[in-house]
Amino acid sequence: MLFSSSLSHFLLIPFLVSSQVAYAAPLADQDAYDPAIIQANNGSLAGPPKNNTAFTCKALGIAMGGGDAMLTKDAGDAYEDLIEDNYSSTCWLDAACIVSPANATQVARVLSILNQLDTMFSIRSGGHKQNPGYGSIGENGVLVSTANINGLSLSTDKTSIKVGAGNRWQSVYDYLVPQGLVAVGGRVGIVGVGGFMLGGGLSYHSNQYGLAMDNVKSYEVALADGRVVTASATKHSDLFQGLRGGAANYGIVTTYELQVYELGPMNIEARAYGLNQTAEVLNALAEFNNNGMEADPLSSFGIQIQETGPIILLQYSAAVHQPDCFKPFYDITSFTQYFPATNGTFLDALALAGGGFSPVGVRTYGETFTHTVDAAFLLEAYQIFAAEIANLPEGATGIWIPNPISVNIVKRGQLNGGNLIGLSEVPQQWHEWFIKWDDAEQDELIYSISDTITTKLNAAAKAAGTFLPYIFMNTAGTNQEVLKSFGDENVAKIKKVAAKYDPSRTFQRLQNEGQLIRDLKC
Repeated sequence: MLFSSSLSHFLLIPFLVSSQVAYAAPLADQDAYDPAIIQANNGSLAGPPKNNTAFTCKALGIAMGGGDAMLTKDAGDAYEDLIEDNYSSTCWLDAACIVSPANATQVARVLSILNQLDTMFSIRSGGHKQNPGYGSIGENGVLVSTANINGLSLSTDKTSIKVGAGNRWQSVYDYLVPQGLVAVGGRVGIVGVGGFMLGGGLSYHSNQYGLAMDNVKSYEVALADGRVVTASATKHSDLFQGLRGGAANYGIVTTYELQVYELGPMNIEARAYGLNQTAEVLNALAEFNNNGMEADPLSSFGIQIQETGPIILLQYSAAVHQPDCFKPFYDITSFTQYFPATNGTFLDALALAGGGFSPVGVRTYGETFTHTVDAAFLLEAYQIFAAEIANLPEGATGIWIPNPISVNIVKRGQLNGGNLIGLSEVPQQWHEWFIKWDDAEQDELIYSISDTITTKLNAAAKAAGTFLPYIFMNTAGTNQEVLKSFGDENVAKIKKVAAKYDPSRTFQRLQNEGQLIRDLKC
């Protein structure tokens, strides 16, 4: 697919939908209704019904030219398949309709129609977020899917790639890795590009290059007033910085231009341990987080502590057998070889990392918290989690994931122009944990246990003197105040950018759920 050209000014060239209704974006007079609204209103220029999802869906269908670009429940399996694209079945909400624009101009038109008709909406890229209402919406609104915006275009010098927001990371890597290249992206192939990038994006390459959002060269953004703009370090630079932390508070990002790096064969290994070895593994993790990870940017590490014990993934971005940075883990001599040390491609590593992931459709929910690195507290935090998940109903299980974050990651973000998430310049842990279950009747109990887990973990971190305020957006729960955790100065910047690029407050008034300015508590 060809990407639309970078635009920092109004799009003035009209296009025709199949109904032959001409449209130019943005409308010179924002009080004038979109031609599709007028046609849906039987040609009447009188005020159309507002906050009426049936009418809005009709207008969107006309604007999109018919076909699968707008689907209601009457479409049967085609509609259901799109609803069930969300990873967790807790997010399988029946939207009034699903609209799937093919490019930024169509996204801007959809936003303009939603704005003119005061209709609620939610935005979805890959649908991996586990919070109901994030990337999903019920019959009271419209689901805007970016799935059809899935272009990939590598620059001629192979230093950057334009990635449509509707891509999954597997598609991006399948395109880049055979060419000896990689972008700083998701750790699991099924994760969507859009939400991952806006949330910050922790990658297996972050220790070397920083967070995913710190590797964006430009954003193509559809705004609520019908404009499409390109935000970069030199054009709309305030919006460019705002998108490095400000999430979906300004517009819908339709294309990301990402830095691309060379990557050859890498060393991959996975080991499993018994539950009684958890303390030993966490001690090794603390040593790696404080020392080996800082000393060697080529190192990357993943861990899940399941009911049977820890499973670790050791990745090294060169074909080096047993690099010194992983020595704390090599010193644990008793283990089960889950996957032998092998030189392979990043696609091999991705397949290994994704192998332990739950299938799409399982009910899942999780939260996160942040602290400085201390071996004793790592064990204390896990024990708090283990004690609470002992209260889970039959059939539900919990997974504990302590993510090591190096100072390298923080400094790389600073070198790449900075962001608005307010990270402390110390080694730290971004813990994420999640619960899996099947029975919808257990939802409220699971959410209650989840809230208790996070409350106790934060209290314990404060008591131990290890607490850090930052909350990682990609793994945050529904009620966690992510924007507030960035600090007052960064929140003020996010608000200022939102006021400039969304003066009608469309994304606050009409967007369903998310980390939104409207939810900030003073």
